[in-house]
Amino acid sequence: MQTIYPEKLEHYLQQNGVPSVLLVFGDDLLLRNDALSCIRKYLSSDDLERIHWLQSKDFDWQQLSSGEQSMSLFGNKRLLELELPDNKPGRDGSAALTEYAQNQSENDIFVVIGDRLKKETQNSRWFKALAERGPLVRTQSPDKSQLPAFIHQRAQRYQLTLATGVPEKLSDWFEGNLLALDQELSKWQLLSNDGIITEEFLQTSIDDVSRFSVFALQESIQQQDYEGALHRLNRLLDEENDFHRLIWILQREVQLLSALQKALQTQADTNALFRQFMIWPNQQPGYHKRASQLSQKTLLGAQRLIERIEAALKLDSGESPLILTTHLLSLLCCNNADAINQTLSVFSHGIEPNEQFIHL
Repeated sequence: MQTIYPEKLEHYLQQNGVPSVLLVFGDDLLLRNDALSCIRKYLSSDDLERIHWLQSKDFDWQQLSSGEQSMSLFGNKRLLELELPDNKPGRDGSAALTEYAQNQSENDIFVVIGDRLKKETQNSRWFKALAERGPLVRTQSPDKSQLPAFIHQRAQRYQLTLATGVPEKLSDWFEGNLLALDQELSKWQLLSNDGIITEEFLQTSIDDVSRFSVFALQESIQQQDYEGALHRLNRLLDEENDFHRLIWILQREVQLLSALQKALQTQADTNALFRQFMIWPNQQPGYHKRASQLSQKTLLGAQRLIERIEAALKLDSGESPLILTTHLLSLLCCNNADAINQTLSVFSHGIEPNEQFIHL
């Protein structure tokens, strides 16, 4: 099976034309959209009809076989796009896809779109049958180590130059959400006078354009501004931000502070830790100070609260994620686990170290 990566897709199409089947699989929405746009753009001059299907529970797989014999309403060729949200077409779908691969009309170009590709899917009969007719376009999120280079190249699309350290900062901010990164780069192309994105420009842009982003919430926690953190949390939820992403930011904060506290106690090198978490030099003194101030009991309670939040979100444990997150912010900003447990009676229970929690 031939594998192509998005940045090489245009060259592949220019050299080989569009194959009868293309398998576009990966977990990154931006790269997936890039690949689909490239395919559609390459075919834009052709006289063809485009049909897009999204597999659902009651999806009619007969559309594949019945469409083979029908002529396009607008031309001789058809671009058929089939989205498989879970990469699982089921028994009927597997049979229909296998049969289609064996009897595909020469007038069809078939693009199958899916999420992260697992070995189970690659070994399925339907996938192997389609892979014999065309390549896999793997739209997988770059590894963290590859992100700065990817971001630098992405910025060039918008005629932007990133100053030293900026790609690393952006990789820390937008890891796992490259679509949001691309939207920011598009805005910065209009906002920047000289096309150079510096650390100062980033700070100004975040303050002026996204004052209540997840990173602004992180800033409130670093400043131990509990009221500000609550205000920004409410604004983020009002703007329908992904709660899971908010928790990811808070979890990362707790992980860093816990690891840093341990490193300081054992006199271990903290530079490697700051590099791992992509913390800029001007932020490091603040983290040193907070790791020294926070008690072990507070950080342990924060870790366990995050476990309870994840259980509430993923396992429907019955607890309120918002109440638990408010409790978590109070721990990180106020550093008094005992007092918080006594005064915040709205919570179902406290955070005593000997208490049992769900481990995910």
